[in-house]
Amino acid sequence: MKRMDIQTLDIVTSAKNEELNIPILYAQIRDAMVDESYAWRLIVCDNDSTDRTWPVIEELAAKYENISGFQMSRDFGFEASIFAAIKNSSASVVIMMTSDLQDPPEAIPNFLREYEAGFDHVYQIVNSRPGVSRLRNLNSKIFYYFANRFSGGLIVKDSSVFRLMSRKMADALIQIDERNRFVRALLPWLGFRSKGVVIDRKLRTSGDSKASSRVAIKYAIKGVLSNSYSLLDFIGMLGLIVFGLATSILLGFLAIWIQVGVPFAGYGLIVSAIISGFGLVFLCLGVMAQYLSLIYEEVKRRPNYVIRDSTGEGSFHHD
Repeated sequence: MKRMDIQTLDIVTSAKNEELNIPILYAQIRDAMVDESYAWRLIVCDNDSTDRTWPVIEELAAKYENISGFQMSRDFGFEASIFAAIKNSSASVVIMMTSDLQDPPEAIPNFLREYEAGFDHVYQIVNSRPGVSRLRNLNSKIFYYFANRFSGGLIVKDSSVFRLMSRKMADALIQIDERNRFVRALLPWLGFRSKGVVIDRKLRTSGDSKASSRVAIKYAIKGVLSNSYSLLDFIGMLGLIVFGLATSILLGFLAIWIQVGVPFAGYGLIVSAIISGFGLVFLCLGVMAQYLSLIYEEVKRRPNYVIRDSTGEGSFHHD
């Protein structure tokens, strides 16, 4: 069913030390929306930047009526700050994107056309990642391979945070009261009609990436564990396999002892098996500890974010 009655659009983003990119982002969005019939606005959540990102947002909000900003009281992470922006949206359509200009604003009309064709959820499939190190590319490939398998297909291969959602989908997302949020899995979990669109990422024009390999790996692990119980099943299966191997080895050494009477012939193998067994136990405990930490964060029921300040009324604007 084609939808042509939509008039408002919220573009939400999170910013961390992006003082040079925010004005360019606004200008590029404005250029992309010139021929569109949507009244739109930009909502920026400043994730406790240490540069002039917040003053820049305040200056833009004073100059343009369709910008509003929220300043986090500390760095709550990308997921929490983008969630704050979504919660403060009210438009018929919501588009979330990064503020570093790697998500091309000129692709927004492509998302809107898919929405008008009946899709509630349209997301970017990253075809290439220019300017990214080989290590990060390798990390991404490994992450998406395992994430897709262990999440039951919820985390789509090479999908990004750049995506569109309908108002009813955004409202459904807001209702998910979780502390360990991973929007790339939560939105597919909601089950609305979705479509992936291949869009090339752009080079970062200024500033440094906030996602080092260590941060990206930590973020990826949390994303997989908070949306999958498959690793717990895997641990149980692995335990059964190891138990079966240990029993077979024990029976084999028992047969050697009965026939030969020299049980120490396999001393090295026994020691190796014991060390491997302890390593396996600690590996399993480590995985369960990660799940336990996620549970601990959930039961504390702390808010996902705390807003220190806000700026701009964020009125919808149409060129």
